[in-house]
Amino acid sequence: MMETSLRRAGRALAVAAAGVLLAAGPAHASSTQVSVIEDEHQMLELGPAVQAGALDDAVALGADVVRANVIWSHYAPSPNSKKKPKGFDGKDPNAYPALAPVDGLVQGAQARGLQVLLTATGPIPAWASRCGGSVATRRTCKPDPTLFGQFVRALGKRYPTVKMWSIWNEPNLRAWLTPQYSGTTLQSAAIYRSLAASAIAGLRGTGHRSDTILLGETAPIGSRPGPRANANPEPFIRAVLCLKANGGRMAGAEARTQRCTGFKKLQVKGYAHHPYTRGGSRPPNSRVNAGEITAGTVSRLTRILDQAGRAGRIARKLPIYFTENGWQTNPPDRIFGVLPEQQARYMNQSDFMAYGNSRIKSVAQYKIIDDADEGSFQSGVRMLDGSPKPSYAAFQLPIWVTKRGSGVAVYGQVRPAADRAPLQLEIQHASSAGAGFTTVKTVAVSSLKGQFRTTVPSVSGGVWRLRWGAVTSRQAGVGT
Repeated sequence: MMETSLRRAGRALAVAAAGVLLAAGPAHASSTQVSVIEDEHQMLELGPAVQAGALDDAVALGADVVRANVIWSHYAPSPNSKKKPKGFDGKDPNAYPALAPVDGLVQGAQARGLQVLLTATGPIPAWASRCGGSVATRRTCKPDPTLFGQFVRALGKRYPTVKMWSIWNEPNLRAWLTPQYSGTTLQSAAIYRSLAASAIAGLRGTGHRSDTILLGETAPIGSRPGPRANANPEPFIRAVLCLKANGGRMAGAEARTQRCTGFKKLQVKGYAHHPYTRGGSRPPNSRVNAGEITAGTVSRLTRILDQAGRAGRIARKLPIYFTENGWQTNPPDRIFGVLPEQQARYMNQSDFMAYGNSRIKSVAQYKIIDDADEGSFQSGVRMLDGSPKPSYAAFQLPIWVTKRGSGVAVYGQVRPAADRAPLQLEIQHASSAGAGFTTVKTVAVSSLKGQFRTTVPSVSGGVWRLRWGAVTSRQAGVGT
């Protein structure tokens, strides 16, 4: 998500869903997951002082990685011209002087010990489109893969210390890439595959061969095929990887239609996905439709990736990275927003679900602060005035409590702590939201990312929270 018009396009997909689908993850938990924070408005668009404050917030929240969409049209010269500027060399990192805010982000994040994940993406300069029509139409239409590869090559040269990259934001949505469909033919998949191949070559050719390069950045839901449709991620990913519905390699007419002839293995180290549930308006384990992939249906994604690995399209057992996720709150969003307390609860539930899946290597929060435009995606952990929502503390000290036999199982994490730091924290319980808390158990934690699971004696109902040292305001309570 980023620009208001793009967010509104995503919001239009958020239709009601009923029922609950319980996720059944792998038996082994992932204790090395990193936490991703994204907020381009604060980090790229409002100047150095606001950028510095947002990066300080990312550190205080306990993030490991800062993600940013590097939108091609924002940084290319003459983006509204239908002709490429004379003498312009797209491979030259100095040909993009407007990248100064990204320079500041990279330098500021790394100075604070944060990793940086850059997503090279459209919308594109009009001169980089292989479509006719207006400048507005060209913004997303058939980007030239050679020119895109040059842009990525320039980024690779300009940011030698960045070690995490991903290719295109939500390529299965019309707001970011068109056309999605021509009749019932999913055109965007072949377009995206060519963009990805060019970007990978650009990065590998500029000293980033060993970096974490991610395919995908797919949105979780789409719609039925049609001239103005968005593609559901499941058929989109299969088409990108040239797989039939049964997992075999595409062949014959189907392969020719999807331009799969001569497919070359994509040299990526992970797959990035955005597991939102209905525009950030439903619990993370909500029931979804066929073809959609959300936090509760990650098995659909692992199945495709494993089929692709066996088919030689990508590496086997490719890891999954959740790089964008969140829940909108009411206030300010009165259409799709959930109560602030629910946002905190869903965030922690999603963390717990991801922790139980060893294939998932990152969880994510989009964004830090809500926007002034009410049509924007309002999933910040702070309100527009800067005041923290309950989700701010919930991100710092996630806790999820479930009934287990005669006891209670508690999952938690201390995100702001240094990796492997020896920690002492208290699991506390109150009989009701307004009652005082008592310590049920003190836990010693020294795991890589401050995560733990433990069992405590069962108590009926009430609210739970974690207390870490002198910090007493980190309430993220849930009932059993």
